[in-house]
Amino acid sequence: MKIAIVGAGITGSLLADFLDSENFNVSIFEKSRGCGGRASTKKTDFGQCDMGATIVPVKTIEFAQYMQQLCNQGIASQWPQDIYITHQNSGVKTPLEILESDRKYYVFNQKMNAACRHWVNNAQLHTNSLVSQVRYHHDKGWQLKINADWQSERFDKLVITAPWPQSQTIIEQSDVSLVLPTFSQTWTSCWSIALKLDQLVTSAVDLVYLKGHPIQTLVRDSSKPQRPEVMTAQQNEIWVAQLTNELSDDLGSQAMNEAISIATKELCELFGLSKQSVTDTYAHYWRYARPSAGQNPLGMLSNHQHGIYVGGDWSFGASIESAYEGARALVQLIKTGA
Repeated sequence: MKIAIVGAGITGSLLADFLDSENFNVSIFEKSRGCGGRASTKKTDFGQCDMGATIVPVKTIEFAQYMQQLCNQGIASQWPQDIYITHQNSGVKTPLEILESDRKYYVFNQKMNAACRHWVNNAQLHTNSLVSQVRYHHDKGWQLKINADWQSERFDKLVITAPWPQSQTIIEQSDVSLVLPTFSQTWTSCWSIALKLDQLVTSAVDLVYLKGHPIQTLVRDSSKPQRPEVMTAQQNEIWVAQLTNELSDDLGSQAMNEAISIATKELCELFGLSKQSVTDTYAHYWRYARPSAGQNPLGMLSNHQHGIYVGGDWSFGASIESAYEGARALVQLIKTGA
């Protein structure tokens, strides 16, 4: 059975791996140059940095067991040992302190999108392939319009795993009916900023959650397992700061310089550095970072009769664990409708 997956982010890549273990013939179509989606790693002139998902928090026992399997395979590592937190209330900042939690945290080795490359290894991956429209032919299967041209290849089943706003557009242009959510969902954005320092931060802190600050997380990216060692050798390191979703929405996609300035100020104030310590920066704006606060996940969409399935991290939340849940649920839906 031939299955087409639209989107090679975490959900699509995991799904390809799960379906391969079930002996399905899988093709993946990704609009970007590589797989990973929001598990994005950027190679800049000053070094490599994870600009999307920077860490993998684990909540459930099932996902913890899966992440441990990846550790045993050398694909992931538990990191960091300690998580720190700081608060800011009415302009008063609390000192850094260890976050007391039973939750484990992981990262993918080498770079955050390396796991996706492993998961799609046995599938046919088509990059730079923007799927703008799909159509169903009775007894012949699904046909995809890629980069403005209809392709001749047909598929028995179609799975769309792109972010919901993009998935919704594809669904609405198809001629197959799906029961869409009865409520709308709005999305918040996120500015992600990589900052290279000309020195090493002496603190043992590698990951900080900041409450009440303009940035929500700060990660010593170059300290992650199996990252390039040239940074340390040169007495340099790279940190990645992610602005809060609310602030990112207020700034908008054109405010790159202001976003960089805010991230620089927060990093330097936290560790007592001068702004001149930041020698290079890189910024990326994630338009669909996560659903707005207080909104329910959209769940899974499917039409077994025509073999179309739609899901992603947005089906259960907005995390890598949610993407895992989405991929597992999609496998069950596909097998049920087989």
